[in-house]
Amino acid sequence: MRAIGGAKLLGWGARVLYLGPAFGLTPHRNATGVLAVGLDAALEVADDPTDPATDYRSTRSVLILPNSLHHLRIARGRMAFLYVDPLGRDLKALLARMTEMTARAAFDLREEAAAVEIMTGLAEGRIAPLDGRASLGELLGVGTGTKASARVSAALRLMRDEPHRAHRLTDLAGHRGYRRRDSCICSRRRPACRCGATGSGTGWGRRYAPAARARP
Repeated sequence: MRAIGGAKLLGWGARVLYLGPAFGLTPHRNATGVLAVGLDAALEVADDPTDPATDYRSTRSVLILPNSLHHLRIARGRMAFLYVDPLGRDLKALLARMTEMTARAAFDLREEAAAVEIMTGLAEGRIAPLDGRASLGELLGVGTGTKASARVSAALRLMRDEPHRAHRLTDLAGHRGYRRRDSCICSRRRPACRCGATGSGTGWGRRYAPAARARP
């Protein structure tokens, strides 16, 4: 867990949990899904974020849908924001646990009291990050997907550790049992994701490796 001033950030695989003061942002959109929870008091959600005179709905928890214009405000206290992959299992799991659905958001987490207790414990350091992740994962159904392929993880780790190289499939195939058919596993599971590993090398490597080699 990383502390920034009075706030904390908990990295958690494909999700991030922010604990701390409200941001006080103007109406905006997020590319991810966001579960917002008032830890000390209720928050307010704009009925129409485009209308400065709009009414606000009071709630303790709200799930903002990806790319939805929204505006939150809170008079006092700390907030928790759980950012989740818009294309993954987490968002579906959270939606199934909300009480009321609207066009922009879903309201009132059924496990709200328990979630507030765990998140507050994390914010105050009474619950260890590892224990907090496990408790929230079980409570909210997030971070509970199937285990990643060891072959794919090893190949991705190799590309991450040596980004200046053009990684060809023949190179990856000899690395810890990686198989050629694994090269498109990212694109099969998530159309927006492209690892770029092909017979002629990764997209990153083809584009940037020559420049990297040319540097003194």
